[in-house]
Amino acid sequence: MRRALHAFGSVRFLMRASGLTFIAVVNAMIAYGVWQHHREAVGAAERATRNLALVLDEQAGRTVSGVDLLLTDLLTLLDVHPDGRSRGSAAIHELLRARRAALAPLAGLVVVDETGVTLHHSADTNPPDVAVGDRSYFAVHRDGAAPADAMAPQGLFVGPPIASRAFPGTSVIPMSRRWTRPDGRFGGVVVAMLNPAQLGTSLEAMGGGGDGTATLALRDGSVLLRRPADKPADKPDSSPARLDGWAEIQPLLSAGREGTLHTALPGDGRPGIVSLRRGRTHPFVVITAVAQADALAEWRRDSAVWTLMALGMTAVIALLTIHVERQQARRDQDQVRLARASRRIRGILDSMVDAVVTIDAHGRIETFNPAAERMFGHAEAEVLGKSVNLLLPEPMHADHDRSMAGYRPDAGSRIIGSDREVLAVRRDGSTFPITLAVSAVRLEGRLEDEAGSRGEEGGQCVFVGVIRDITKRKQQEAELLASKSQAEMANRAKSEFLANMSHELRTPLNAIIGFSEILDSEFFGKLNDRQKACAKDIHDSGKHLLDIVNAVLDMSKIEAGRYELTEEVVDPAEALAQCLMMVRDRAQDARVDLRNGITDGPAGELPAVWLDRRAFKQVVLNLLSNAVKFTPDGGRVTLSARVEEDGSLAVSVADTGIGIAPEFMEHLFQPFRQADNTVSRTFEGTGLGLSISKNLMELHGGSLSCASTPGIGTTMTARFPAERIVKPGETEALVVAALS
Repeated sequence: MRRALHAFGSVRFLMRASGLTFIAVVNAMIAYGVWQHHREAVGAAERATRNLALVLDEQAGRTVSGVDLLLTDLLTLLDVHPDGRSRGSAAIHELLRARRAALAPLAGLVVVDETGVTLHHSADTNPPDVAVGDRSYFAVHRDGAAPADAMAPQGLFVGPPIASRAFPGTSVIPMSRRWTRPDGRFGGVVVAMLNPAQLGTSLEAMGGGGDGTATLALRDGSVLLRRPADKPADKPDSSPARLDGWAEIQPLLSAGREGTLHTALPGDGRPGIVSLRRGRTHPFVVITAVAQADALAEWRRDSAVWTLMALGMTAVIALLTIHVERQQARRDQDQVRLARASRRIRGILDSMVDAVVTIDAHGRIETFNPAAERMFGHAEAEVLGKSVNLLLPEPMHADHDRSMAGYRPDAGSRIIGSDREVLAVRRDGSTFPITLAVSAVRLEGRLEDEAGSRGEEGGQCVFVGVIRDITKRKQQEAELLASKSQAEMANRAKSEFLANMSHELRTPLNAIIGFSEILDSEFFGKLNDRQKACAKDIHDSGKHLLDIVNAVLDMSKIEAGRYELTEEVVDPAEALAQCLMMVRDRAQDARVDLRNGITDGPAGELPAVWLDRRAFKQVVLNLLSNAVKFTPDGGRVTLSARVEEDGSLAVSVADTGIGIAPEFMEHLFQPFRQADNTVSRTFEGTGLGLSISKNLMELHGGSLSCASTPGIGTTMTARFPAERIVKPGETEALVVAALS
């Protein structure tokens, strides 16, 4: 008895029992998966037949609506056309032929008078002298006794297939409407003959493939179409010509309901899945069906694969169980090597510069290396077995205890594996900042501790914390943050000052400019030449100062991120020509030759672009103004534009001015900087133009670059990305997108 209990409690027995249990569980799960997949395959087939019936029903409805609209339109045209009731009219024939060509399923259009004589036919200008009074599509309108199942809403009649008299050997599906005379009497019918082959094209395309079928029938049971119509030689088509011969679906038809059912398929009697749908806007019934054998074909293949997988997994688990049994024999040897490795690791911990503390699953300290003793002021013997909360401030104790209690090895943790900054407590009670990196180590084969706690898979979980004192680093960070805060406050104060002062200056400046314009216009009396010159100087100085204020405002908006683009489709050639006109007088006053390099290319060379017109012109005007300002008498400024190889639009302003020194290039686009930045500089300006231009280009996703040689000249190039080039036909879409 004792030997049997020992055998049952041995590790080898437990391993074998676990292997057999695992095999049983895996096979049960695979069997459940096969059963569940069978249910899903049947459900998918049911949904497929329902969805296909819905699609075919909607298509039939669209076809009926299209034919109904065409017939209604023809009735209106026939009533107003002078040859509407004249037999064999060429004009009416062309009208019918055009209407027939507009709707693919139509085989022909026929106009019949009240006596049943064909007046017009889309197939011939001389319609055959054949009376159609015996046709159902004529009689139902003449007698006013159409069956409800054959009539669509608003009086459209749909009849069963009939033999075509215009095209012998073919059949058509008639759809007719009553032609009423002005006094309300019966005046004939207009008939649309539908080609069943054309009407069944969609059924052929969406019939489901394989042996699946889609059937279109009238509500009275007449089958109009069945796709696929052709059957292999070994499977003759014995399906009923009317739905009356399909007894299983009669309850759905008689109740006027839609639904899906499992029943025998007509013809071969195989089990199948059938969905039926009655048209709400047309007198059609759509039936889709698929054999269960076809629906479950993929399931059978998958079941075979899963069965093979079950056999394979059974063999693998059995082999693994045998392998694990053999590994158990080697485990004792590993314990000896583990003890040797533990001594080595202890030596490494003692030599580390960083403090290393290990704790067990209950938060009790297990190791405390010399670096930790120096950092915290505790000796290792004093802290072993005590809670790690001894090293933490009081407010952190509860949070640490919750983290330890809620830790799960495979659930993830915000503490394990991350480097955190926390506060620690020295022996004297003082706190200091540390970085703490905690990792979890699962020690296999450890004996149970006094409380009997063990980690998963028989191993105890040990937490290793690597600690570093960051007091000095925190002091440095605080100094850096203080410096950064002061710099941000100074920059914010500067921006607010510029914005406030600019707004305060614009009001008096506008008044100065306005009154100088009034004085110059001599509204209050005649001025002498000296007075007019003074008024002009006041006006020019005010405008110049207002431009400076506006530039400062634009710069403030850009720095604050509040500048918004108003984008539209712009003709760049037109906008560039306007910019040239605006600086032409300034260039003439400075005796600088201003050239338009755009006109050298063919007309229409530049494509339209999607951008902010005002910002685009401001960039170009800034570049032209700078070029004119820094070009001496007799110099030349050239404006050109081209489409680069990568599809971007490049606008260049080249001058023969003073150029830019290489040492100033890195400061070129900084605010309030000029190439001539000496105390007694020659050229006026705020130094904001290029900075604003560069920011505006970046808002467009473009760039502004400079190439310059001192004493020879400078070329400034603004590039707009290829995404802003408007391709032919995109203008309307861009405008709609901008307005929506």
